[in-house]
Amino acid sequence: MNSTITPQTTVVDLVGFWLKQLRGEQRLDRTTIDEYERVLKKLVVPSFGTTIISDLTTSLVDGLLVELGAASLNRQRKAKVVLGAMLETAVEVGALGVNPVRGSVSIKRPTPDHRSLTVAELETVRAAVRAWLNKDRSGPKSSDDIADIIEVMLATGARIGEVLALRWGDINLGARVIDVNATIKTESGIGTYRKALARPRLVALPERAALILQGRGRTSPENFLDAVFPTRNVTWQQVNNVERRWRQIRRETGLEWVTPEHFRRVAEGNPLHERQLASQDG
Repeated sequence: MNSTITPQTTVVDLVGFWLKQLRGEQRLDRTTIDEYERVLKKLVVPSFGTTIISDLTTSLVDGLLVELGAASLNRQRKAKVVLGAMLETAVEVGALGVNPVRGSVSIKRPTPDHRSLTVAELETVRAAVRAWLNKDRSGPKSSDDIADIIEVMLATGARIGEVLALRWGDINLGARVIDVNATIKTESGIGTYRKALARPRLVALPERAALILQGRGRTSPENFLDAVFPTRNVTWQQVNNVERRWRQIRRETGLEWVTPEHFRRVAEGNPLHERQLASQDG
């Protein structure tokens, strides 16, 4: 930690010093550090930015965490973890005697819902997507891809980033197989790009998804990325944009518990998927 960190350092200055140190060490993935920055600047700095770190108390931290928790347990958890890690480095250099995040309110994790979608619930999801697409909406035309993206996830068990990274050259519609070999990353200062997976895999493609992709192949213009789901400006779609669209849709379905993880479980329960799933490295 920078030697200029003292008990009189403000929280916002500590944020800058800490993030600069993390980037210099290059121990963490850049996307992780970007997320730390987002959490601190959006959730912590608005409340504590001008506060000097020696004035931070467990009571003050509790107040922020309770406020965040009322709106989102996920935001509450992220704020506590990242703020605690940053202040721990101030303790290590002697700028703080005690980390005020220690002993703050306990974060209650909601019990994860591991049930699978029923056939009826799956149809409800599809109907909600169709209804959302038929509404008058502003925003990029790539938003219309959400239905096909979800169908490919349901069919293959691929993650959002893996689906967005698909190229037409990765798909063999004749053999009904997809080569899942990359994911999408977004980093500040770099942008959104396609990153190869350490363990690519071949995934069986059920008939419904094959027909959907076949239709896209006929109607979608060619693009220099060879992307199956490019943006209107022919760039790679960002994962968080797809996640945001799904959150908007599911609020209208009464299925708030349904996450992209549930889509993957639908594929994992498909006997065809289980039988044909294979790793390229043997």
